[in-house]
Amino acid sequence: MKVTMDRFQEAVEAAIDSIPAAFQPYLENTQFVIEKRSGKRLLGLYEGATALEAGEWLPERVTIYKEEHEAEADSWEELVEEVRRTILHEVGHHFGMEEGDLPF
Repeated sequence: MKVTMDRFQEAVEAAIDSIPAAFQPYLENTQFVIEKRSGKRLLGLYEGATALEAGEWLPERVTIYKEEHEAEADSWEELVEEVRRTILHEVGHHFGMEEGDLPF
């Protein structure tokens, strides 16, 4: 499923807005960036310190890859859900969770 960059950004913003309010203060230094493609079949990538190490690498960055998400979805609803899952996965890394600890 292909969407415009503006439409994809809507999905990313909705996912960010779905993060519970209690966690939002810990994401103030986190940049959410959209890239067209990863080149490595990644849906997303977290770079930076965890919330426990805040201040060692600023700002933290979550990159979401548009084309990889489009390849995973057959509908707008699936795309929105996959973007949400990716954002929550990458934010989990921000909170110090390892791959095996993450539910997505």
